Amino acid sequence: TNNIKATMHYFYKSDSLSDTPKNRDGSEDPREFDQHQYGFTVGGAIKKEKLFYFLAADSQKKDETKQLDPNRIDPEIVSYMASVGLPNENAPIDRNDDANAYLAKIDYLINDSNMLTGRWAYHYSNQGNGTFDVNTWGSSANAIEKDWAHGYTLNLLSTINSRMLNEFRGQYAKEWRPRPYNGPQVPGQDRPFPDTGFGFVDSYRGGMPFFIPVDYDDDRVQLVDNFSYLMGDHSLKAGFEWNDVTSSQTFVGFANGRYIFNSLQGFQNHVANNNYIECSDGSSNTSGACPGGTTPTGPILLYLQFAGVGGLTPEQAGTQAIEQTELALFVQDQWQPMPNLTFEYGLRWESLDMPDTITPPQDVFYAPFIGQSVTNETGTYRFPSDGTIPDDKNQWQPRLAVAWSPKEHADRVLRVSSGIYHSRIPALTIASTRSTNGSVGQTAYRDSFTSGMGFLPQHPQWPNIIPPDDLSNAEYVFYPDVFVFDENFKTPRSWNSAISWEQEFIPNYAFLFKANYVETKNITRFINRNDAVFGSPWSSGLEPGGSNGITTLTTVESSARSEYWGLTFGVNKRLTNNFQFEFYYTYSEDKSDDDNERDPFSFRYARADTLGPEFGFSDRHQANRLNFWLLWNAPWDINTSFRWSYRDAQPLSLTEDGIPAASPSERINRDGSVTQRNLGEKDNDFNSFDFRLSKDFNLGDWTIQPVLDVFNLFNNDNFITPQTTSLLFNFDGTIRSGAGEPREMQLGLRILR
Repeated sequence: TNNIKATMHYFYKSDSLSDTPKNRDGSEDPREFDQHQYGFTVGGAIKKEKLFYFLAADSQKKDETKQLDPNRIDPEIVSYMASVGLPNENAPIDRNDDANAYLAKIDYLINDSNMLTGRWAYHYSNQGNGTFDVNTWGSSANAIEKDWAHGYTLNLLSTINSRMLNEFRGQYAKEWRPRPYNGPQVPGQDRPFPDTGFGFVDSYRGGMPFFIPVDYDDDRVQLVDNFSYLMGDHSLKAGFEWNDVTSSQTFVGFANGRYIFNSLQGFQNHVANNNYIECSDGSSNTSGACPGGTTPTGPILLYLQFAGVGGLTPEQAGTQAIEQTELALFVQDQWQPMPNLTFEYGLRWESLDMPDTITPPQDVFYAPFIGQSVTNETGTYRFPSDGTIPDDKNQWQPRLAVAWSPKEHADRVLRVSSGIYHSRIPALTIASTRSTNGSVGQTAYRDSFTSGMGFLPQHPQWPNIIPPDDLSNAEYVFYPDVFVFDENFKTPRSWNSAISWEQEFIPNYAFLFKANYVETKNITRFINRNDAVFGSPWSSGLEPGGSNGITTLTTVESSARSEYWGLTFGVNKRLTNNFQFEFYYTYSEDKSDDDNERDPFSFRYARADTLGPEFGFSDRHQANRLNFWLLWNAPWDINTSFRWSYRDAQPLSLTEDGIPAASPSERINRDGSVTQRNLGEKDNDFNSFDFRLSKDFNLGDWTIQPVLDVFNLFNNDNFITPQTTSLLFNFDGTIRSGAGEPREMQLGLRILR
């Protein structure tokens, strides 16, 4: 506007204004924190009626100390880890959560027909020890999470004449997301301790997380134009959208090794003697081999290490730029044949160009397998990849929506809509296929079960890793883990339909009834197509001498699906008599057979050849959701708002004995069948009642507004349980698990002009 408008705000929270979080056993989980949030907005005219500006800034400064309980980790573990070089694993963990966001906007009325808008946005965040927040994990198992970005947008809105309108938008954004590590180093080796875990129940994890450090940035360019034409009862629109995103990273996941042991005792025995082995008859020895008729059972459940190939270092092998380009064309029409009836229909076509592989298909490590089939006692299998990353240029997306009000009843409306939508896939899904291919990089897999099978070199002795040169400069790459894309890969495709009826039943009160149905196909699934249940068809046939092959063949395929339906009932009241409110309740079922679309390091199925039992409640499923808010102008002009949110607990997979499954394989029953996933329930329902009190004090052109916020008034537990398996086998890039947010109070002050 031509007038200057401005606001300022400050909010404060601390542990002194909050309750203490509770653990599941009822004990307190103390923490200390202070959080300050402050900022301003201001806008007005640089030249009245012609040039306008708007500025906004917001900052947060938070310092927090958690894991204050010195007994949160078994003292025996703490003592032993200190003896091998990792002291103070049970020390309090200091965190910070600092952030800044800035926005600058210019609106220029070029003439009566054209308006130009420019925007600049910037944000910065820094979270020390922000990667993990799990009480039983050591202080060394963390990293620094940083993020900053600039975004520039230019909009031109042009009124050509009374019938024609055009809108153009161009955008460029640059973002950096480095994830450095400053934890303890292995004495004399100038590298951090490897990611190490053991314990199925109260799992311990220490050392540098396997995916750290990361050096990452991305560039995004977007061009959008749409042209509108009014013609009688029709409002036609057509246009295009072009997106180009280049993700540049140095990702050396597992380059520093990841160890998972079956127990503290097994870990201790391994450190004492690298040949220590545990056998299926209950015996153990230090010869590295089990007696005849028995098999190894531990202590190393898993060891992974990423390395270059052909003399490349892990950093060289893990550095790449991933470019994804999307082009979309669309046309749509809004047709209103009668005042009470409106149709909206259109068609959108999209194309996704994926990046090329770094190594041409004919030169890749597994090239002799491409186009081949293998028959063994379990069946006939065709190699899933042609060595490329398929584009998807066939994304046709028709859409239709109808709104109708009975002629005699303008206070009610029926809405129906249906359409098809495609979605992109994360660049992380692509990265491993380009680098971990046996020709640029390789992941070496070792464990106690493969002891004596001829793997060279053998698994290292903790805290060592296999010398990278021993893997990179070897004459042949032996049995690496390899990532490929299925040659028939498609992007996820959803059919989304909804029907709703909204009606005012008494003046100022309206109810809504809505039904949603979404069916999604071609969801990304990571699956090992060289699994033993398939007879490991690709474990031999490569040089030297045809005895070499692939260990794990992680295939990125579009074979998963999901299905959602939900019923929503709502009531809302307009602002009359000093109050208004909205209430919505949703009952839904969310089912799928794989919910893992961005973690290429873990498989979510129990048996690769038995995927039927995987279809069940999705990890997201929450049958009941309730949201309510009320705004009331109370006596003495006190503004009061209330908010109540409730969500059911999410599902949890169980074994055939009804206990939580620590890993998907624990759903395999004694007779070889598979228990359907997610039949149980986590203890993570969410129930929070919040309210705010504020009052305006007018001082001329200025308004002073003190604010009191209370979150989770009734101090509900709201435990946090994002993991789908035991934390011992967790491969998530960030995770917080345990106590939820208790009752918290926030004091604030707003100044408005």
